[in-house]
Amino acid sequence: MDYSDFSLIKAQTDAGDPVFGGKYDGQLTERERHLIGLAVASTKGCPDCTSARVAAAGKAGISEKAITEAINLIAGINAGFVIHTAVKGCGK
Repeated sequence: MDYSDFSLIKAQTDAGDPVFGGKYDGQLTERERHLIGLAVASTKGCPDCTSARVAAAGKAGISEKAITEAINLIAGINAGFVIHTAVKGCGK
C-alpha cells in the first residue's frame, strides 16, 4: 500500500498541491500553494507533513526567512483562536 492508493492523494494532485505534483492551471502561484500547504500541515500538527512541506518550499525557491515568517504568522493566528476560545469559555 502507498499513498497513491488513496483517492485523497488524487484530489490533492488535481487541486495543484505542489508536494504531490500534477498539472495545475489555476490562479494561485506555486509559492502561494506551498505556503497554504505549510499552513494546513503545521496547523493540523503533523511534523512529517510540515517537514516535507518546508523542504519542498525551500526547493521551490522560497527563502528560509519567508518560511519562518509564514510559520510565525501561522502560530500567531492559531494563538488568537486559543485566546478567543479561552475568553469565550470563561463567559466573557
